Parts: sequence; C-alpha cells; structure tokens
Amino acid sequence: MKKLSLIVAAVLLATGLSFAQVHVGGRVAGTMSTFKGDDSDDAPWGVGFNAGVAAKYNVNEMIAVVPEVGIDFRRIADDEATASFWVLNIPVLARISPVANLYVEAGPTIGFILSNDVEYDEPSFDDADFGGYNLSDYGIDLDDMLDDAGSSGAGEDANTFEFGLAFGLGYSVLPNLDVNFRFAIGLTNLYEDVKTEDYTFESDLQNMQLSIGATYWFM
Repeated sequence: MKKLSLIVAAVLLATGLSFAQVHVGGRVAGTMSTFKGDDSDDAPWGVGFNAGVAAKYNVNEMIAVVPEVGIDFRRIADDEATASFWVLNIPVLARISPVANLYVEAGPTIGFILSNDVEYDEPSFDDADFGGYNLSDYGIDLDDMLDDAGSSGAGEDANTFEFGLAFGLGYSVLPNLDVNFRFAIGLTNLYEDVKTEDYTFESDLQNMQLSIGATYWFM
C-alpha cells in the first residue's frame, strides 16, 4: 500500500510539473501584407490584422515551442484592383531566449485560405475609346459588361492551402505579456496554374507579411 501511494504521488507530481510548463494565451497583431513573385507587379503593402490563441511549452529555461491558431485578414489594393483574404493561420514556432526576456523565434506556418475576393476598379470610357460609336446602338450595356468582368470575386483558380515560414524577435515586457515583430513569407502559390488548350500559364504569386503583435498569457 505504501508503494502504491508513492507511485500515485510521483505521477501527480510529474503531471503537475508538466502542466506548469504549458501556458495558454491570446494574441493580436497588426499586419502589413503584399505579394511576391513574378506575377506580383510591384504590389503595394496593405493593412490587416491577426487574432487568435497561442500555447507555449517550455522545454527548458532557454527553449520553448509555441503553436498558434489565428484568423488572418489581408487586404492589398492598388489603382486597378483590391484583393482580400481571410486565412486560418497555424504557425508552429521554436523560441530561443539567449538572454532574459528577449527571444527569437522561427518555424513553419500552415494556412487554410477561407475566403479570397478580388474586386476590379471600373475604368472610365467615352465614345472616343470605341471609335466614336454608341455601344447602345449595338445592344451592348457597358455597365453590365464591367460588372460581369469585376464580379469574378473569389477566383475559381485560387488555392486553399498555404505553406510558409515565419521569423520573429520579441521581448517579455511583463511576466504574462510578450510583444514581438514577425516576418512571414509564403512558399506556395496563392493561385493555381491556368491551363488552356494551347498554353499553360504558370502562377508565381506568394504572400509576404510583416506584423507587430502582443500575446497575453492568462494561464
């Protein structure tokens, strides 16, 4: 009986220590996103945000593993179009603290693109653009034609899975509060290749993002 009591006490102690090494928190971040790749056409940076939950498992005093699950909103716009993305983002980062309170982090990120919407700005035309002809005389409604062209929205050839890498630098300003700067880069294309009977147009467009965020560890 005494041996059984010692075993139970040892298991409870080990379990307690294991839970003591795991922390759970909430994370919010402001983001700046753009495109990279041959098809990016010098895309501008757009403002977005990320919000979700995080867990931290302390391997030892210097090393921790930090998985996160968050909703990432990206919006990139120029004079011709506006692209908006909602992404379920799951980074799994290894965190190293070379000195007290300061840490660097890096690891893979997995994304599931929940929504992808592209809206094209309507160009302005006058009769001179069409050789002086009145399009209505030929049964053509320019407004309807432009609406149809700009309503493709979600993009039938958009990928729904994204893989990338993230790198960051952070500081624990309080025992339960971390702030950090993070750089994320996509390694997979946002869109599938477009194939026709005669040609295949290879897509080369990935996500690139900067963020400044904070994580509050409430457990």
